[in-house]
Amino acid sequence: MRKRPRQQRSSFTVDTILEAATQLLDTEGAEMTTNRIAEKAGVSVGSIYQYFGDKQAIFDELALRHLDAAAGAMTAVLDDHPPGSCPWPEVLHAVIEVAVRENSTHGRAHGRLRELADPTRLATEYTTLIDSLIDRLSAHLVADGWTAQSAAADLRLAFAAVDAQIHQLAGTDLTAGELTDRITAYTEAALRAHR
Repeated sequence: MRKRPRQQRSSFTVDTILEAATQLLDTEGAEMTTNRIAEKAGVSVGSIYQYFGDKQAIFDELALRHLDAAAGAMTAVLDDHPPGSCPWPEVLHAVIEVAVRENSTHGRAHGRLRELADPTRLATEYTTLIDSLIDRLSAHLVADGWTAQSAAADLRLAFAAVDAQIHQLAGTDLTAGELTDRITAYTEAALRAHR
């Protein structure tokens, strides 16, 4: 972002721009223009350029905010489910439920952001999130008999598959609950098969 909003009104403008961009990304894809974003947001194009240098900066900010929201929600779930508090499949289900929820409102837009956002800007944040999830969920698997090394390796493979499944299936006819249950069942079976 060019300029960080300091007043509540400025924050509202930025949030409105980003919401409009998300909706257009959902329906029009990367072909949307800053003019279309301004029109949808009800602001001038100049307001967009006050905060964002170009369309790419909007994509990057959307992706970072999406990742931050997911990280915060998943961390809260893991804080509420320490190792030994319940069986690991329940914790896995709760984490996947958050991931589905975070992607269900604009599933197509979030899937497109994976291709459009600058990977160098997101790499550190994404890697930090995945490493944290793997570290914290590994403790649940180790308590159930995995070695620490195999738990980490299996979870790394599982999260790559979960991420792909959510982005492929979000926006389909499946409800969030059905999607969560299917992905959890698939992931649990894959983890158990490698134990």
